Amino acid sequence: MKKSILSLLIFSFILCGCKNTTPLSNKEFCLDTIIQITLYDSSSKNILNNCFDLCKKYERIFSANNKKSELYKINHSSNKLEAQELSDDLYKVIKQGLYYSDLSKGSFDITIGSISSLWDFKKHTLPEDPLIQHHLHDVSYKNIILENHKIRFLNTETMIDLGAIAKGYIADQIKNYLLKENVESALINLGGNILCVGKKQENPFIIGVTNPQQTSDSLFSLKINDLSVVTSGTYQRFFEIDSKRYHHILNPKTGYSYENGLSSVTIISKKSIQGDALSTVCFSLGKEKGLELLNSLEGVSGCFIDENNQVSYSKAFKHYLNKD
Repeated sequence: MKKSILSLLIFSFILCGCKNTTPLSNKEFCLDTIIQITLYDSSSKNILNNCFDLCKKYERIFSANNKKSELYKINHSSNKLEAQELSDDLYKVIKQGLYYSDLSKGSFDITIGSISSLWDFKKHTLPEDPLIQHHLHDVSYKNIILENHKIRFLNTETMIDLGAIAKGYIADQIKNYLLKENVESALINLGGNILCVGKKQENPFIIGVTNPQQTSDSLFSLKINDLSVVTSGTYQRFFEIDSKRYHHILNPKTGYSYENGLSSVTIISKKSIQGDALSTVCFSLGKEKGLELLNSLEGVSGCFIDENNQVSYSKAFKHYLNKD
């Protein structure tokens, strides 16, 4: 009898000590893309739902197109030349955006909003060139004065677009929430922005890097533990007119898509906001200057894929290649 009770107690202890091994996952359209979040060590639908609620919350802060968002109201305020209060989240992301704008010497510029708003990659609409030329004068991160959680514009027509950095910040915030809820194995996929929380049930996450020439396939894959993988590429949002491709990575100096022979840049980093920004910064700088920048930074690595599918790696990137 005692032996049976002891066996039952041991069996109960083993069951209680085991974490859920069936992944819990969901997809939704948010942040102008399909997002997917998967929990590998939690069966809480409430936690999963809260992650999507966070995405919707941040969309109401960072969206440049939603008239109810904080950023939209700042961009279209009638007193932009006066200091305006910012929420803590918007202040942090704009501050990071200005840092990377300065780091790239304006090759990447968060004040491209007056230009990016002219492009419609859903309707495949080519903006009128006179409009682009007119608004080029409004693009300069130096038109933004940020201090004491307030923002002031030096040009009333200058518009901020955080599309190249906000998703990284959102992914980081979702990860922070999951860790507070004791979720230690999860995958956050915000449409090209992937953030791995811990390991995949004690194994590395295998993350494919898209083949720009055949986007349904991966060119190669990476072994990732507790890191972010972000890709910026010409194949993500584009259209073609008269056999010429126009993609969403715009040159602040010309108002048109960058033409530097690159198809994509992938960044591995600890923080997704860093990878999000650097993927666009390095694409904007081009392969040589982009590699030079990555090799000068600690804790980040990346690869560049050109229009001929030739791959160039920064110093540390090969460490993550999946050779299995």
